[in-house]
Amino acid sequence: MNTAITGISAVLCAAILAPMAQAQSAGFDPRGNCSTVLGTATEADQVMIAAWTFGFIAANTDNVRPVDPNNNAILLGNLAKVCQANPTASLLALVEASSRPEDRSPPATAPVATPGSEAEAHALLSAFLEPGADLRALTQAILPTEAEVRAVYADPLATALWASYQEQMGPGTAFGPKPYQDDIIVVHTTTRALFEQKPVLDKFPGGYKDVLQYFKIDVPIVRFKFVKQGETLGLAFDGLIYVNGRWVIMPKPWHSLPG
Repeated sequence: MNTAITGISAVLCAAILAPMAQAQSAGFDPRGNCSTVLGTATEADQVMIAAWTFGFIAANTDNVRPVDPNNNAILLGNLAKVCQANPTASLLALVEASSRPEDRSPPATAPVATPGSEAEAHALLSAFLEPGADLRALTQAILPTEAEVRAVYADPLATALWASYQEQMGPGTAFGPKPYQDDIIVVHTTTRALFEQKPVLDKFPGGYKDVLQYFKIDVPIVRFKFVKQGETLGLAFDGLIYVNGRWVIMPKPWHSLPG
């Protein structure tokens, strides 16, 4: 079981949910109060809640998402935040609100961020800041596949880049903030904006200017920093890319440029 899901939900829900006298047995009733359902959910319950929510939304909208540890963590965190704002609502009511047709009034805060959006990227990366976060599990969930690398970059860079990632990224790969870093700065744009050398290109490492010709598709891309709140200097990363329905990390592509 991915402990990242438990860590995210426990921390976010703890601030809004009253302690329960007894732990809830496996299973949940979506008609129940969201505070009770989320606050007493076991690890197995959390997986079921995420899967049920994704299925409900997919059945009522065009928003079909992959059900995996990465998206589960984002979804559960967003649900906890919306429940905090609506503590007396049922879980079903919250999810129904996010699935309303466009001609009905949308909720003030949707529990699921728009796929590929800055808000979704921020929610994903904020999970790394949670106390007790399983940094290895969170990192492993966003490592790219060969198909994803080749979807973003053309050869010969794609082949060289995948070979480099295979060598550098293994089962033990993990990254995250320093102990004193409690905030994150996100620069969100698209590969097209970088390719067209929009001003945002200057906010990315200079090496990106050497790989622009290899971009194959127009997809969201993020540079981010783990920082101490109120500061701008910190631990910087690049190449968080939204491709094939999920976020993956493809850092420093210029290091694999053919000689």
